[in-house]
Amino acid sequence: RIFCRRLVITMLRACVVAAVIQGALSDAGVGGVKFRNTANRPMKLYWVSHTGQPDYAGRVHADGGTTGFQTYAGHSFYWAEDQADPPAPTTAPGSKNVEFTVREDQRVYYYEDDSTLPDVKEALEKELTFMRKYKERTGIEWVGTTWPRPPVSYDMWNPEYVGQQYFVPLDETPTAGKYECEFENVTDCLAEDGRHLKADVAYQTPLEGLTVEVVSVKPKAFRIVDFLTEFETNYIIQQAAPRLGRSTVGHGEDARDSGTRTSKSAWLHRGHSEVMDAIYTRVGVVTRVPAEAMEEQNVESLNVLNYPVGAEYTPHYDWGADGKISSRFVTALLYLNTPEAGGATSFPKAVMPNGTVGTQIPAIKRSLAFFYDLLPDGNADELSVHAGTPVVAGEKWVAPLWIWEPIKAKWLNK
Repeated sequence: RIFCRRLVITMLRACVVAAVIQGALSDAGVGGVKFRNTANRPMKLYWVSHTGQPDYAGRVHADGGTTGFQTYAGHSFYWAEDQADPPAPTTAPGSKNVEFTVREDQRVYYYEDDSTLPDVKEALEKELTFMRKYKERTGIEWVGTTWPRPPVSYDMWNPEYVGQQYFVPLDETPTAGKYECEFENVTDCLAEDGRHLKADVAYQTPLEGLTVEVVSVKPKAFRIVDFLTEFETNYIIQQAAPRLGRSTVGHGEDARDSGTRTSKSAWLHRGHSEVMDAIYTRVGVVTRVPAEAMEEQNVESLNVLNYPVGAEYTPHYDWGADGKISSRFVTALLYLNTPEAGGATSFPKAVMPNGTVGTQIPAIKRSLAFFYDLLPDGNADELSVHAGTPVVAGEKWVAPLWIWEPIKAKWLNK
């Protein structure tokens, strides 16, 4: 599906579809679009594909339920009843905004009918007023996960120019040290459980520090060369390979297999081994998030992905408008190998100092890239849209790690 996150094999058919849908678009589409269901029952949202056939976009809960994703101006959608088979635009009494086309200057598309409760409609009108005033004040759209959302509670890097460097000391954080092994074969370094290391052949080396380089100021994107050791990259691949399974699209009840995403992926959590714990600690220090934000209840498991030749990840965001305060805050990308050609991470909306738009971070083994999904005031960063460019030759191993803000336990209790 063109409008949401996906991994696709680049074939002639896919190229034709992309050309038809995206046409002459030079940017990454319209970000932060929200689809709101104000009816008193769940509704389903469908995208009208280039063939005119409905393509399922998600099930949206009643009384103000929201979903959101990356899309393009000119894309058409419609609302259908939850149990409609085959799906068709609803004809419920009093239904409004059933069929619509996405525009550059609109971020909220809502459905209502005679079942819409007054307080739900009132809440929507307040949100639209908030969004209008925010744009008048800041000049940008409010695309945050919810509203009003408090400012970010973590420290953030505040870069001034591309190429700027920060030195992050790690000498007082020995648990962030890098792991090495005397043997080249990872298996020879593992204990009997196949996860932990043999103490007599594997060891951890303390670090003096790491250098963070600014790749983009808008959005705030960075990279660190030699963030991992050769052993650590090989270890992650060795541990993930037997666990690889079919990737799905969607989330929660909408998760499903799809021909539009044919990758294989595996998940490794922080407690998997001492190697994973050290990497999580290291990521936390260089991204400046508090240690408690790197605990397993607040940070996702490492998502190890393998891209075959010809695969790409089209422009997408790592945050979504789900109506909740908690959101992905930092996206960190661990590059586990260097593809023979292609596979860079692109930022098609990055504003560069020479006046151009767009930049890339090459996929280089042992390096780390990270960027902020949120702005300091709590809004989501519409410029953080990113993509994995096609793998031209070889294969690509990369592992995203997502850190959330605020700390889940705190806002859930509150």
